[in-house]
Amino acid sequence: MKSMFLSNMMLGLAVGIGLLLMWIGALIWGFSTDHDVQNMGIALRSFGVLALVGAMMLGGLVRDDIEKWVRVVLIFSASVLLIAIGFWNGFWWA
Repeated sequence: MKSMFLSNMMLGLAVGIGLLLMWIGALIWGFSTDHDVQNMGIALRSFGVLALVGAMMLGGLVRDDIEKWVRVVLIFSASVLLIAIGFWNGFWWA
């Protein structure tokens, strides 16, 4: 059951959706002049960060068939992404 929900295809799909949401949110935030639309772009980007970090954490913590150092890098990268980009950081200075 675990391997069906956390297969390579599902993790890849979550990463792809996360990156797409981050990209679209950044475009909306960057090209908008209205403050409410900018906040919507930041929220969309934040959901992309959530999907990407969630997929990386699940891949690193749950999948025991992946090599140990790949799992360590997944967890470390998710932590760095969460620290560097943050989840709601745009609302503080937008």
